[in-house]
Amino acid sequence: MFTFGITKKIVSYRFKHFFFVIPFYILSSCGEKIKKGTAELPESKKNEEKLSDHNEWLGHLGTFRNGLASGKDIKLDWLDSEPPLLWKKELGVGVAGVSGLDEYVYSMGNVKGKDVIYCINAVTGKIKWEESYNCIIDKRMFEGGPPTTPLIDKKNKNLYALSHQGELRCLSLNSGVMQWKVSYTSAPLAGRRPDYGYASSPTIYNDMLIVSPGGKDSSVAALDLKDGAMLWSSGGSKVGYSSPIIFSLLGSDYMAQLNASDLSIFNISTNSLICKTSWETKYRINAAAPIYINGHILITSGYGKGAGLFKVHDEKLELVYESKQLVCQFQSPILKNGFIYAVTGDNDKKASLVCMNPINGKIMWNEPLSGNRGNVVAVDDSLIVLTERGEVIVCSATDKSYNERGRFQAVGGRCWAAPTICGSRLYIRNNSGRLMCYNLKKN
Repeated sequence: MFTFGITKKIVSYRFKHFFFVIPFYILSSCGEKIKKGTAELPESKKNEEKLSDHNEWLGHLGTFRNGLASGKDIKLDWLDSEPPLLWKKELGVGVAGVSGLDEYVYSMGNVKGKDVIYCINAVTGKIKWEESYNCIIDKRMFEGGPPTTPLIDKKNKNLYALSHQGELRCLSLNSGVMQWKVSYTSAPLAGRRPDYGYASSPTIYNDMLIVSPGGKDSSVAALDLKDGAMLWSSGGSKVGYSSPIIFSLLGSDYMAQLNASDLSIFNISTNSLICKTSWETKYRINAAAPIYINGHILITSGYGKGAGLFKVHDEKLELVYESKQLVCQFQSPILKNGFIYAVTGDNDKKASLVCMNPINGKIMWNEPLSGNRGNVVAVDDSLIVLTERGEVIVCSATDKSYNERGRFQAVGGRCWAAPTICGSRLYIRNNSGRLMCYNLKKN
């Protein structure tokens, strides 16, 4: 009888509040309206695809920060046999990717409280030089260690390496000798370190190194390549974990940077911020690199936020559409043959490889993967996909359907760094620091 009495009271309470709960639920469900639209991306004005040269992968996502490589005598059909392992190396903890030029590759890891920058012979795996400095591992929510890929300055034969604490070092490519060093958090940059450390990779424009300190007046800044002196700074947004991209529009050069809470566009010729628009996620985390598509910028985030396509015109950003089907926590999408390819997924969403039409955000196909995240790059008309669990898959870069041509387990553990293709070799590293080099060369 006691239980029944309690039940009657609960039912009565629920009934009385029925007309409150239902409208509240409806309002909550409808509160997050996403915009639908269609972009004007004529076939005659497709993006020119800039490919990293055969023996080059100069920084984060390649020479042109787009994840595209040119193939030369590369075997990309692994159904009968997987690529042979050339060598492996322990780098130390971190999620820094691999950059490469000719016969050497470069990366970073943290070993016993020190960041170590490596120059490694690409053929033999032997270390040519290494440079280390004190840096806490900062293990929070992931393994920790350096998160940025070293940037190769081919012209001046230097290497730029950034720690999560904001120390930027310029080293000689040949010897590893330090040329200069600057701190993002000290004057004149006066940046504000993000909660999980600096993870935005610098980029080179003409004779300037573009960096992202995230200061009150230095959301972005340009440094002199010769000595690291600040040339100019602009913007006041708090920096996120995304790396900036450079693009040309109507005869001028611009830079797009996805910050902690906004997308900002800078005119590099005038060193000024021309426009920005809010892009808020849970915890103010934005980490995937933007993509430029014929007068438009595509950005994507995790934590349920999804993607947005913005048109850049009249010095403003106009939202064309949003998509909840392209969710990328930190893994960056790529644009290949007019379509977007990405590994969707975050803490709450299982990973899938998707092909998306950038005109309207339509998903052309979807292939489930292991883990919650992963990365994709392209070689010629093929995609190379690295799952979070270290499996590498090759498939066709086509919007028609998912067409797999082989897979193999490249490394164990968790993998957050994107793959590198350089000199007919594939480089895969896990967060614990194991770097694997595979031979993709035919015969």
